[in-house]
Amino acid sequence: MSCANGAYDLDNCGSRPMVKEMKHSRIVGGIDSLPGAWPWLVSVQIPTRKGHRHSCGATLLNNKWILTASHCFKTPEKDLSAWKIVIGATQLSAPNPETAQRKIKSAYRHQNYIPMTEYNDIALIELDRPVHFNSFIQPGCLPKPDLSILNMTHCYVAGWGITREDYVTPADILQEAKINLVPLATCNSTEWYNGAVTSLNLCAGFEKGGVDSCQGDSGGPLVCKEEVSKTYIVIGVTSWGQGCAEAKHPGIYTSTQPYLDWITKTMSGTHTGGQSPVDMMKTNSKHTSRSMAIKKPSTSGNVSATSNGLVYCLCSALLSVLHTYLLV
Repeated sequence: MSCANGAYDLDNCGSRPMVKEMKHSRIVGGIDSLPGAWPWLVSVQIPTRKGHRHSCGATLLNNKWILTASHCFKTPEKDLSAWKIVIGATQLSAPNPETAQRKIKSAYRHQNYIPMTEYNDIALIELDRPVHFNSFIQPGCLPKPDLSILNMTHCYVAGWGITREDYVTPADILQEAKINLVPLATCNSTEWYNGAVTSLNLCAGFEKGGVDSCQGDSGGPLVCKEEVSKTYIVIGVTSWGQGCAEAKHPGIYTSTQPYLDWITKTMSGTHTGGQSPVDMMKTNSKHTSRSMAIKKPSTSGNVSATSNGLVYCLCSALLSVLHTYLLV
């Protein structure tokens, strides 16, 4: 499959010229990434009075398209022409000579995205002009339709999000952390998310917490190694979670596999349902999204656990009914 004309290549992707093999490492609880460790990782930046600021992560799929989260467009800054896309960087304040900067030509949220529950929290951005692949810029791999994702190990998250829950400034140097996939049945149990996680999500982290994606990591990739090819596959898009690195509240990711058809059609221009976030009104979400564009809810005056459980159960029931109609 060619990378031209809006397609992504399932066989020629995931190359990491600067890194032979990932060292074991144990973002909140993460470590600095080596230059070129994740060459498909992208920084989506919004303009501020002090210059552009990292807001969300994304994944480079080919030379013109990046994958991110729908909720990254909830920011009040609606002029997408003023946003900046940075590809191939490790340290945002000191990009290497091969780092590329682009603007947004067009952007598409999933047409059935539900902000209240972050359902269908996935989006695509078309760059204003192609990037050239090099040692620091490579396309990431999406999973093949028949790949058994839940059995994958050696999974990582990476991003420039805050490194402590009480911080407000994103990291300057790209952070990475090794995490585990958590079965949905466990993630939806009473003491965890109590039914709020859908079959279109992936749950990843640790029961005891301590390592997690956080605000500013939204839209970035959850990757796992495919054991046969030894290639890292982008199986998820960072979406939401309760707090950051809390026990029994791991990160929730939009699974990319159910959206392969939507991604292909949107990139090729054959999908008629995509919507440009330029025309979207700002909406609120029940979940704590992991975008720096979202003001983090106060930890005081939390709703009781019983009330939270009721809300989660009601939302879970609603999503089960809507699932058939909303997934494209």
